[in-house]
Amino acid sequence: MATRGPRKVVIAITLFFFLLTLQAFIGHRYYDADTAVTSSGYPSDTSLNVTAAVKPHSPDATADNESLRYIPHSTIQTWRERDYLIVFGIPSIDIEARRRRRYLQRTTCWQFPGVARRANNFTGAMLVLYVLARHPSHGYKHSAALLEEADEYHDIITLPMNDALPTTNKTIGGAGHWGTEAGISMSRKTYFWFELALRVFPNVSYISKGDDDMFLRVPQFLTDLNVLPLKNIYFGLPIGGSLLINNSIVGFRFASGMCYTLSRDVAEQFVAFEPLRRLVQLRYSKNRESEFFSLNMNAEDVMVARVLLVELQYKPLVFAGVLPCRFHNIRNDTGHFMVNRNSVVVHHLREDEYAMLMDRFGYIAAYTPKVQKLRKRQFLRFLC
Repeated sequence: MATRGPRKVVIAITLFFFLLTLQAFIGHRYYDADTAVTSSGYPSDTSLNVTAAVKPHSPDATADNESLRYIPHSTIQTWRERDYLIVFGIPSIDIEARRRRRYLQRTTCWQFPGVARRANNFTGAMLVLYVLARHPSHGYKHSAALLEEADEYHDIITLPMNDALPTTNKTIGGAGHWGTEAGISMSRKTYFWFELALRVFPNVSYISKGDDDMFLRVPQFLTDLNVLPLKNIYFGLPIGGSLLINNSIVGFRFASGMCYTLSRDVAEQFVAFEPLRRLVQLRYSKNRESEFFSLNMNAEDVMVARVLLVELQYKPLVFAGVLPCRFHNIRNDTGHFMVNRNSVVVHHLREDEYAMLMDRFGYIAAYTPKVQKLRKRQFLRFLC
């Protein structure tokens, strides 16, 4: 019995020094991790767990950490303190030509009253964010120019996915398609944007998707939104479409991809559709094209409508459609200039046309729109 006391003391002392060593090792590892994050180009006050609605180690939290890696924590906190009517996501690309388009929008239509931006401490009814992915021209990493842009404006979302190169001759601001893989990449961006917006902005009423080659007459757009219900809304320029499903032709309307808006509840229905949720996680391959085509992922605007109207057949949905006098391309197929006093969204701009439209609409007051209600068809129509 006389020898057991000293042995206990030795064991206790050994355990004590082991725990001290372990604590120092863990602290060193945490310090190294934080140093790696800071030196990799993150803003110094970036939050690495920004989404309180998801578990810290869930796939959603991991995705959000990458998507918001260049948004400072202080900015995210400011967003959470604001009561935005709408968050507006614009899928874009990490190349110089698209960077110029983002700059042109920021210096023209995002200067309208009502737009929340860094210059006004993100105060306004509408917050605009650009949604990007890792581009192959930079080795699937974000370019130094993008990091500078993100640091200046705090409006760049960087999704945890890769972009795709176009395979057609389509030009920025022109009609047509970029190719199958690029179209599927756009659809994935669109899905992930709606999914992210629902988590990061739990109180927002509407979520929009637009293009970086469009001009938005913001005061009129916000006035139009204010006459709509807060629920069950799918808002945009309706285009007729049809699908061949089980040897039957199914007709439906989809809102043009230049600009469309979902109320929060509709966006929740869209992102919860499990077959689409599974597909957007898959990388593109030629062998999988039939799977992607099964939900029209080669065209994001058609994809959204197909899920809501054909697959889900979401009964409460109200399509709030605008006439082509309000949402339109800047020129028609024959080259005729289409801008008019009712224009709200003008699409397919050349670089010199953003400022021209701002000069035209910058000081014109918004007006209460005329809206026709077709109750039996669950359709609203904004008139000219």
